[in-house]
Amino acid sequence: MRALTARSASDQRSFDLWRVPGRKRLALGGAGLTLLAEVSAQHLHASLAGDLADGTAYAVTVPLGPALRGQLDTFTVQAQALQGLSPAAGGVRAASRAELLHLRALQALDGTQAGASHRDIAQALFGLEAVALRWQADGELRAQVRHLLRRAEAYMRGGYLVLAGARRTAAQSPGDEPMR
Repeated sequence: MRALTARSASDQRSFDLWRVPGRKRLALGGAGLTLLAEVSAQHLHASLAGDLADGTAYAVTVPLGPALRGQLDTFTVQAQALQGLSPAAGGVRAASRAELLHLRALQALDGTQAGASHRDIAQALFGLEAVALRWQADGELRAQVRHLLRRAEAYMRGGYLVLAGARRTAAQSPGDEPMR
């Protein structure tokens, strides 16, 4: 990115580092400063010219090559990030209930393997306030933690193959269950 001259900058947007969404880093390299930003699954990598300052109009150049047409969507997302817009909602979807359950089960397993108690795992997954209000030795919150741990242990015993689509479940192929 480079600063524009005054006569060509009249209708251009101004550079504002803090408008770029996501986690940002500035790295000093051989060619000067490089802006690295992570926005969802997108990564912005832009070399900043020495004359570019906060609030100045800017221009972005992209390398020309035979694959340019295939990169236009990526360049559009990066241009939107420079203007302060998050990636289009079309590329991001809400996690399903099953996906959240899988995630929590694996987090609970990580906690157990790190030596955390069931109560510690519940605090990490559901929050301190929920545990303070709802934790009991035989309560529903502890039952949820035990259920998540059993589910994660089933993943370790090969259940992850079903999630990955490498093994069919009985519900997917009725009548074709393996003989034991």
